[in-house]
Amino acid sequence: MAKRIMAGPAKPASADATTTRDPSGLLENKLEQLNSLLWCFYGAGDGWFQEAGEAHRENLLWIASDLAREAVALYQEVSPAG
Repeated sequence: MAKRIMAGPAKPASADATTTRDPSGLLENKLEQLNSLLWCFYGAGDGWFQEAGEAHRENLLWIASDLAREAVALYQEVSPAG
């Protein structure tokens, strides 16, 4: 019988990424998530995004839009002018 391989939990960008309430830490996490998501769309270059189908592409872009909007709000909290 083949050995079952399971991926471990993803490691967050900062030590307390899931529970932090620090806007700067949350901003860092959102930007890292957005960067990874967009890399999958374009950076991988294997064409899976185009082949995913319209509904999946729209949902993925919706996720990216939400992450960008949340990052803007967090930036306004941590910005010296904000």
